[in-house]
Amino acid sequence: MKNLNVTMFLFVVLAFAKAQTSQAQQDFTGIAYYQSKMTLEKSEDSSQMSKLEPAMRKMIEEAMKKAGEAEFTLKFSRTESLYEKVQQLAAPKKPTSGMSMSIEMTGNGDTYGTTYKDLTAQTFLREDKIQGKEFLVTDKIEPLAWKVMGESKMIGKYTVIKATYTYPKEEKTEKEKREEEEKEPSLLDLVKDKDRVVTAWFTMDIAVSNGPGIYQGLPGLILELNDGETTILCNKIEMNPEGFEIKKPKTGKKINQADFDKLQKKKDKEMQERFKNSKGGVFFEQIGG
Repeated sequence: MKNLNVTMFLFVVLAFAKAQTSQAQQDFTGIAYYQSKMTLEKSEDSSQMSKLEPAMRKMIEEAMKKAGEAEFTLKFSRTESLYEKVQQLAAPKKPTSGMSMSIEMTGNGDTYGTTYKDLTAQTFLREDKIQGKEFLVTDKIEPLAWKVMGESKMIGKYTVIKATYTYPKEEKTEKEKREEEEKEPSLLDLVKDKDRVVTAWFTMDIAVSNGPGIYQGLPGLILELNDGETTILCNKIEMNPEGFEIKKPKTGKKINQADFDKLQKKKDKEMQERFKNSKGGVFFEQIGG
């Protein structure tokens, strides 16, 4: 299996190099349209969320599923790209006889935040939030160790090839494990704590090393991405559209990724402590920021 993967990788690299050489004579631009959805696995484990009443848990699950359904565009050229959510008009609120809930997905570096990438300099800009405060995260693009697999399928008229990436699992100290057990129920407890494996399906028919959010680094455009409970699928591509323009994000206080992550963990911990000291209740955090 290892030799098969190596052979497949070499084939893909050579094919990509050929495609880039043939397309190098002409610049191109494009807009890829994506739809996302979130599927929460049913779990009967002893997580903190299992302490909630069934009606409350169901309401949270439905709110998270709705928040995960969105449309995005990826404007791309050979050297840069802009990935952003398609803004929808707010639907009229229906009267409810009881409690209702809504959740907003923000950036967190994955697939929900407005993200600009400079593929030449390998840097990115991403608009994100921490408890409502806006930030502009600016940093280098971290290379991902993709494994190209020996599988292919069709998405529309494009042949796509499967690749996977497994995020390194962060080891927790004994103190962190105890704090995890004692903390108040959180929305993120609905997502299982397991190895995070991202599956991407890319096409060499569009020879640009790019994709949704932070994801890139494969020899072709990513048309489908499976990241845990989130699936993002491209349903339309426009090549060389008229009036093409990419504008860099500007909103928010500039900060690098490490400092943003550190601040986010600090603020989340402070909020958890406030809820812990307020005699119970459910801790609802903003997903992704």
